[in-house]
Amino acid sequence: MRAAIIDSSSLINLVHLELAGELALHFNIVYVPRAVQTEVNRKHRFRHRLNKLYRTGVFVKCAAADKTDVELLRAELDAGEAEALIQGREKSAVAFIGDEKRAREIGSNLGLKPVGTVRILARLHLENRAEETKLLVRKLRRDLNFRVSDDIVRLGIEQAHEPI
Repeated sequence: MRAAIIDSSSLINLVHLELAGELALHFNIVYVPRAVQTEVNRKHRFRHRLNKLYRTGVFVKCAAADKTDVELLRAELDAGEAEALIQGREKSAVAFIGDEKRAREIGSNLGLKPVGTVRILARLHLENRAEETKLLVRKLRRDLNFRVSDDIVRLGIEQAHEPI
């Protein structure tokens, strides 16, 4: 089973673009940590959209068992990222879907493959499941103030041929 754990930023971006459901092409299960659920509902109020994703059976709510490890990571990361990384390890996920550089580095050290929003968009475009990557990134920048450098966009497009 290929499982992933997702952080707030990537979930918000993919839901906004109506592409979150496409993660089912690459993962059997996508865990959504409790802190991520709280953050996306508080900031973007899309409880209805999340419930729709949960009904697919691919997206699953989860909570970290090891609160001490979560608190240790809170020194460097926000609550959603810290929970996601610890839960990813606890659930034997193969990937951490998130955009924050430090969280991706820590995830990699924990054995999780870091995958960002841009890489997912580029892969979905390559598979004819989404519009052109640069167009989608422009939309995220405009609508959600998505901050990503042009170098990261270029790198995500270059890596699109590699499996997520």
